Amino acid sequence: MAKSSSALKNKFVTVRMTEAMYANLKRLAGSERAVGEEIRAAIRQYIDDRGEITGSRRYFTGRFRDEVRDVKRLLSWHLTLITIMLAEVASILILNLIEMDEATSGSFTPGNILKIAEERLVESGWRVGLRVTAAIEDAELEGQRQQDLAG
Repeated sequence: MAKSSSALKNKFVTVRMTEAMYANLKRLAGSERAVGEEIRAAIRQYIDDRGEITGSRRYFTGRFRDEVRDVKRLLSWHLTLITIMLAEVASILILNLIEMDEATSGSFTPGNILKIAEERLVESGWRVGLRVTAAIEDAELEGQRQQDLAG
């Protein structure tokens, strides 16, 4: 059997306020019975906006954002590692499967293959766009982190 919402609210707190404040609260709530709900909603909002309270929405949002950033960095590292390994494999395959003279085979080192790929990416503007996007995301993350700490 499900408990009613009033049964779940078993802590009572007395709050003192001025007559003017209570009158404004009643106007906001619409009736005297809804005043408690408005007070609970205000307290819930206050707690959720506190970044240092474990379990608050702001704390969760900050931790989630940090975790996503860490996963992005880890993914970037792994993609870089895979790219280097792919260049190594491509170099081995080219040198062992295609017959060529020594002067030509010298240009198919892993470093040269990566350099050619990077030059083509730069020509397409991909690298510049990626760096701009990364700088914007880092600036936004830092700004939000500062707001969370100040909040």
